[in-house]
Amino acid sequence: MQGTCTAGNTAVTRKQCRSLAMPQPRLLLTRPQPGAAQFLERLSPALRTGAVISPLIEIVPTGALVDLAAFAGVIFTSANGVAHAPQGGGMPAYCVGPQTTEAAGKAGWQAQMAGLDAKAMIATLSGRTEIGPLLHLAGRHRRGDVAGILNASGLTTEVATVYEQHLLPLTAEAQTLLKGSDPVLVPLFSPRSAQHFAREAGHTQSVIAVSISHAAARALEGLPLYAHDVAAEPTGEAMAKTVEKLFRRTTLP
Repeated sequence: MQGTCTAGNTAVTRKQCRSLAMPQPRLLLTRPQPGAAQFLERLSPALRTGAVISPLIEIVPTGALVDLAAFAGVIFTSANGVAHAPQGGGMPAYCVGPQTTEAAGKAGWQAQMAGLDAKAMIATLSGRTEIGPLLHLAGRHRRGDVAGILNASGLTTEVATVYEQHLLPLTAEAQTLLKGSDPVLVPLFSPRSAQHFAREAGHTQSVIAVSISHAAARALEGLPLYAHDVAAEPTGEAMAKTVEKLFRRTTLP
């Protein structure tokens, strides 16, 4: 029996697949700068060629004055928090994910990764009263009440909102790319950006979506997509690997 593959929603033989001569996918990056450019550098040259960057979120500092004198350490749930925080001066920082941890270390914090996502970080820190009080340096829009949950566990935690996340429309270039018949790889790095993409995208039939988490993936339910996958873990490295995998799967016979 001949093997089969999928072209759109149709199962065809491997021989037929080879004759379809599917165009090479283009990449559409929607994460804020400089994160979009940094992610692009992780990818192979074939993916970088012709990539379109159309951030759906703009990161803007709030100008909040942060006084660390009353705290024994801080929490970072994103690299944006690090970018808009004071220099660490060797103070402990409990971070979500390897990229945020690396950024905090470079900014002078005594950085340690407390989990791959906020849920894992909360599990790691809950009840550890000896490391507090802590200050969560965060954005205006955040998933879950990290400080509230940690406070309930006995670990005193406050929040300082150091940046805003303003929603942006997809650019005309991005909309034109989506209207075409060629496949478009779209990595989505948060539930909020996935929700906004679902509202903004005029056409999604050619979209190969890559979601950073199942929460982000749920925001795309109901959209007509060419294909959809979820990264193995919520990290930039796992997202890059998934994008590369789907790119190869789409272009190789």
